[in-house]
Amino acid sequence: MQDDSGPDTTEDFQAIGGEAESVYEIIVREMEDAVFFVEVEQTDDDYTFTFRRNNASHQQLTGLSEDELRGQTPQELLGDEQGAAVAANYRRCVEQGETIEYEEKLEFPAGTSHWQTKLTPITDDERVTQIVGVARDVTEQKEQQQKLQRLDRQFETVLETMSAAVFLKDTDGQYLLMNQACRELLNVDDQDIVGLTDDDLFPSEVAEEATKDDRQVIESGEMIKLEEEIPTATGNTVRLTRKSPVYDDDGEITGICGVSTDITGQKQREREVTRLKERFELAVEGANLGVWDWDMRTDEVEFNEQWARMLGHSLDEIEPHLEEWEQRVHPDDLDAVEEALDEHIAGETELYDTEHRMRTADGNWKWIRDIGKIAERDEDGEPARAVGIHLDIDDRKTYQRQLAEEREMFTQGPAVVFKWREAEGWPIEHVSENVEAVLGYTADELQSGAVQFAEIIHEEDRERVMQEVADNNTEGTEQFSHEPYRIVTADGTVRWMLDYTRNVWQDGEIINRLGYLVDITEQRQNEIYLQNAQKVADIGWWRKEIPSDEIYWSEHVYDMWEADGEIGYLDHERFLEFIHPEDTDRVDQAWQAALDGEPYDVEHRIITGEGNIKWMQEVAEFTRDETGDPIEAVGIVQDITEIKEYEQTLENQRDNLEVLNQIVRHDIRNDLQVMLTYGEVLEDYVEEAGEEYLQNIMESGREAVEITQTAAEVTEVMLGSETDLTPVNLRSVLEAQMTHVRTNHERALVSAEGEVPDTTVLADDMLESVFRNVLNNAIVHNDKELPEVTVSATADEETVRVRIADNGPGIPDEQKGQVFREGEKGLDSEGTGLGLYLVQTLVDRYGGTVQIENNEPDGSVFIVELRREQ
Repeated sequence: MQDDSGPDTTEDFQAIGGEAESVYEIIVREMEDAVFFVEVEQTDDDYTFTFRRNNASHQQLTGLSEDELRGQTPQELLGDEQGAAVAANYRRCVEQGETIEYEEKLEFPAGTSHWQTKLTPITDDERVTQIVGVARDVTEQKEQQQKLQRLDRQFETVLETMSAAVFLKDTDGQYLLMNQACRELLNVDDQDIVGLTDDDLFPSEVAEEATKDDRQVIESGEMIKLEEEIPTATGNTVRLTRKSPVYDDDGEITGICGVSTDITGQKQREREVTRLKERFELAVEGANLGVWDWDMRTDEVEFNEQWARMLGHSLDEIEPHLEEWEQRVHPDDLDAVEEALDEHIAGETELYDTEHRMRTADGNWKWIRDIGKIAERDEDGEPARAVGIHLDIDDRKTYQRQLAEEREMFTQGPAVVFKWREAEGWPIEHVSENVEAVLGYTADELQSGAVQFAEIIHEEDRERVMQEVADNNTEGTEQFSHEPYRIVTADGTVRWMLDYTRNVWQDGEIINRLGYLVDITEQRQNEIYLQNAQKVADIGWWRKEIPSDEIYWSEHVYDMWEADGEIGYLDHERFLEFIHPEDTDRVDQAWQAALDGEPYDVEHRIITGEGNIKWMQEVAEFTRDETGDPIEAVGIVQDITEIKEYEQTLENQRDNLEVLNQIVRHDIRNDLQVMLTYGEVLEDYVEEAGEEYLQNIMESGREAVEITQTAAEVTEVMLGSETDLTPVNLRSVLEAQMTHVRTNHERALVSAEGEVPDTTVLADDMLESVFRNVLNNAIVHNDKELPEVTVSATADEETVRVRIADNGPGIPDEQKGQVFREGEKGLDSEGTGLGLYLVQTLVDRYGGTVQIENNEPDGSVFIVELRREQ
């Protein structure tokens, strides 16, 4: 059927003949929108929807041909869940009897897409018999819309998390938006922003200036940048603010966007950098630092006056060229210096850092520490410019050399010093005066030549000592030590000695030997006594009949070795089965040597009957027949597993601590000093953008130097043995440390109350660490803007009391006894907690005391009491 408005059914549509039919078909077929037809069958209870046809666009977008579509219900074509949703929309179209539009997401063979669908009902006799659907793929639009929504959320997140304060105003000066940083800065709530003006937020003079700036932006249409001081709830801040115009689509200015960054700290650092730059220039002059600046393309070098003066020249006498440096380096040092320089140029080291000798104007040699770094490279990465400094370390080198010689001679404490001439019998050219107390000979007797040194060596040890000397005559051997040997004294008694000897070379030959002898007789006697005590102790014993090779163990040996006590007699092979495979040969060799007359005293591992590994020590005595052949051996065996484990633990701990002490004292501290020195050199060359970072490096470096110094001193105390106390001048040490602390803490006031007594106390060279750590503690943990430290001292006949008072936060009574513990950090300290522990340890060593009292009106008083030299 059809009415005046056109075809109502698909059949009618298809039945139209002639030219009209051709036009409809062409329109449907060529439409870019997807078109489909659905037949509607209505029953009393429900509707049945059946797809009849679809156009080419629908087929392309869905991947469904007309044959695949025809005759299918939505559930059959799309599945139960998706088909039910589609059928529900069809039902809504039929029931409403009018065109409906909606969006839906459908999965077809061609893929999943978002659709904008329009359904139009076709009626016949007032009943809907068909639905014509027109759908458009809006997947790209939906994805773009979602992308824009995500970008909006991301932008909002970025805006709210920015540390800079961001705001938006209209042209009337009313705020429209503030991010979180801005709201916190101005102390306003989010809901209270819109409508606020600068008059509501700032004092009148500040608001007036802000309005003036806004007007400039609106009138000029350009961004402005200004530094301004803004009052906030927490105080005034200096801020760098950028204000920019906001335009609408027509190019009209509709508002102002502002971004404000807190530069209070930066401005403070700029002032500090200026001050430090001035100090650096003074430091270069005061510390006599030689500075060089090398153009590596032309080999032209700019030296400063101190560089020339360090070598005894005026700057006019030094040509600005690399040869001036090369020709002055000691020939023996030049190869190592050039190798270090080549390694730095190749990028293998961060710094060029050498110690070498340079010839001075008077022809002598001076030790110089030369530190530098490549500062610029050309476009090809080749070095173009290097800068560095010279440090005069001649005095330090001399001191190190003298100290090394003294340590070589006196590392073992009091000793008799000898100087022997390299000749037969070792004539004595010099001997220390204490020789008479040790050996009974006067120094004159031994130096006269009447008694030669070889003559007083015990005859049983003499040949061995001579052989040890001969073994150490090879070129390059500077020093060696002997195994302990015996000396026959003037009254005929025998003393055991340790001998440390140094060869004195001249023109490739040994002309003298220097050495010192330490009397270890008492130690040796104790060792012999201990050995004898072990032999008779009830530890575990065994007996072996050598001709029959039968070994009898005591019951305790079976227990220690976790062996079956019923195994009866052992032979040597069965005994070796218990020995650890890595020790079997050594134990067997020791036994064979003992059969030939050598002592049998061996330490070895065993694998017990239960598979455990233990350490044992065995000592045996032999009975021999009239011909000297061994016939029986009786021995003792002791489980030394725990001793071995403990010895290894102690050895590892001490080795690790010594390595750590060396790293902290030398490598790390030296590297930090190089970093600080070079950092100061670079302050003139660092651009403004990098000055903040350089300053942070310098401040952290100085703190690290203080920490490494304290750590090294604590390690030295832990590693060192108890030493004899010597008289130390209190005034010189205390005043030196006060000067040191003033230099390192310029913002602190360190003063003396009265005169420090010019007296000596019993201490050692680490007394300075006591006062340095107490003074540093009083300043570092001070919460005042100007830390004040007052030092005073009083003395009586036996002691000296040093009071170091500060105006800091004080120390609660319950913590006063705890701050001296190792690693204890008082209050909110960020330090290591080692400084005061070192103070307590050293003062205890000196036989003194340290205590803490409250200062008035606030702060603490550290009282160090030391014994005076009597």
